[in-house]
Amino acid sequence: MMKPPLPKGRARKVLTVVLVLALLAGFTVLLPKLGDALEEAIKTLADSLGKWAYLLIGLLAMAETAAALGLVAPGEVAVIIGGVLAGEGTLSIELLIGIVWVSAVIGDSIGFLLGHRLGRSFVDRHGRRFPTARRHFARVERFFEDHGGKSILIGRWIGIVRPLMPFTAGTSSMPYRRFVPYDVLGAGIWATAFCLLGYVFWRNFSDITRLAGLGAFALGVIIVAIVLSVRAVRQLRDPAQRARWRAWIERQAERPLLRPFAIPIRWLWRVVLRPIWVVTGPPLRFFVRRLTPGELGIELTTLLAIAGVCAYVIFLQIDLLDTDALIAGDSTALQISQDVQSGAQTVLARIVGLAGSFGVVTLVVAGAAGFLIGRRRNVEAIMLVSAFVATEIAVQIMKAAVERPRPADEVVHAGGYSYPSGHAAISIGFIAIGVLVARGADRAGARIAWVLAGVAAALLIGSSRVYLRVHYLSDVIGGWALGLAVFSLFGAVALVVDYLVRVGPPETTPTDAATPASRDAQFSDR
Repeated sequence: MMKPPLPKGRARKVLTVVLVLALLAGFTVLLPKLGDALEEAIKTLADSLGKWAYLLIGLLAMAETAAALGLVAPGEVAVIIGGVLAGEGTLSIELLIGIVWVSAVIGDSIGFLLGHRLGRSFVDRHGRRFPTARRHFARVERFFEDHGGKSILIGRWIGIVRPLMPFTAGTSSMPYRRFVPYDVLGAGIWATAFCLLGYVFWRNFSDITRLAGLGAFALGVIIVAIVLSVRAVRQLRDPAQRARWRAWIERQAERPLLRPFAIPIRWLWRVVLRPIWVVTGPPLRFFVRRLTPGELGIELTTLLAIAGVCAYVIFLQIDLLDTDALIAGDSTALQISQDVQSGAQTVLARIVGLAGSFGVVTLVVAGAAGFLIGRRRNVEAIMLVSAFVATEIAVQIMKAAVERPRPADEVVHAGGYSYPSGHAAISIGFIAIGVLVARGADRAGARIAWVLAGVAAALLIGSSRVYLRVHYLSDVIGGWALGLAVFSLFGAVALVVDYLVRVGPPETTPTDAATPASRDAQFSDR
């Protein structure tokens, strides 16, 4: 008896999975061969381009997603080559990571803009002729609306997906302000990983590209398996579907070749695996959803992206300070402060500097924490105070580690080391206070005003330190970066904790364990 053919929809899905795996396998084979061909060209590239290699690698990283060049030449190759050049000593690994990071974000933004301008207009103009395409486009919109953030983070690591990911996101209804935080975070991790891969293993370029190809294939297989597993779980929530699956499994267990394996597999499932899943499955799903970027809203991803960018700025500055006494912009800023010096401005700068001192900011933070506690926003109050204390501790540790002297012609005397600026670092507390107060404001104008007031206070305090010539410009930028990194990380933790406090911890009771529907209701997204 012939088996009935697969339905068209199911056959199309199976064909799609097979095609994706075939493309991943082809990419895995192509990348090592491409790496073998480029290995010999690396020495010529280093000798001929020199520092201009920064520009070439940045353009390739940008063009990969801006012009879909990654479909022809995977971006990992260009980035790994940059890491190899850094390992040879031609380039700086810290600066290379920043250039690749910025270039990737610019390329993704261009691809997003093209998708936003061209994709939507094409469907609107020709959708009546191609109703199937219109339906698929609607699916893409819904997919990026529900899972766009996670898709951007994951797609960044798959060579055949990355070139088209920004364009596809642009054709959907995802706004650019939601796209950027995920993209900055994903591009930063990707740029750092592949630059360091080439930097650490620069003597074995062929092996690196082979590993990168295998890694991309393995990641693609894992993603396909996860997608299929999620779809299977969703189908098994339906009692009728579960009954059909159970009947199918029972029929397969009766086959002569499979019958010897059926008894131990049933015993393993009923005695070991099922009890473990009943206990650990619901809370595990609950916490994974809560800790996944995007499940807590765009705020969490934005804070993590800010922290990542600021951490990079700090490491880059420290590396530059190891080789130079001054960083680009330091001398110019000091010269400008001398040229505009006046008595009235000096008095004003002293007042602003006093407002940004540790004692005054401590009083402001304590007052803001009391205000938040009065509004029953205890988690945010604890976060604010903890981040302020952690920032001050981090400033003192970095000052002792870097040991950078202060400018020689300071207007007012300041003891201790120069990098980073403590005033600039703790002035980020004003921005944090503005954001927290704005979260409770009813009107949009009031929210914007509070945030802008905090930003203005931080800018004035940092600028006053350069004007009084007690800090270099790089000291102030490093202080701002340190403060933003610390406050952003504490803010991300506060978001997760506040969410768990409001939703309540996951609980598994015997009744819940016996009733799948009650477990799904208990641990569903609220």
